[in-house]
Amino acid sequence: MLTGGVAMVFAKMGMGSTNEHVALVIRTSVLLAMVVGNAWYAGALKGLTAINNKTLLWLVLAGLCTAVYWILYFKALKTANVSVVATIDRAGIIVTVLLSYFILKEPLTPRLLLGMGTILAGTLILVWK
Repeated sequence: MLTGGVAMVFAKMGMGSTNEHVALVIRTSVLLAMVVGNAWYAGALKGLTAINNKTLLWLVLAGLCTAVYWILYFKALKTANVSVVATIDRAGIIVTVLLSYFILKEPLTPRLLLGMGTILAGTLILVWK
């Protein structure tokens, strides 16, 4: 939560003199280097050869969704207040919970539904003009 919040503010600050595409390339390059370095340090890169096609497909699809998400997020971040963009982004939790219920068959508890409703209400309040 802390690093995610700080990262968005830093990203907005870093876009001052550049466009969102260059900013995203720089951020993603740093991310890739750190993730590969962490996997290498943990010895996990040896597991690449054990990935089956179904797993690879799901991970590639997740990567494509993440790429589209980040492109749109950085476009929004360049043109709007980071507080509004971050709020709308966090409302994506509702999509995650609903998909996890329908696809992964995870339970929808009253507490979870209340939390989703609160997130939705808060988002609507903050983006209402």
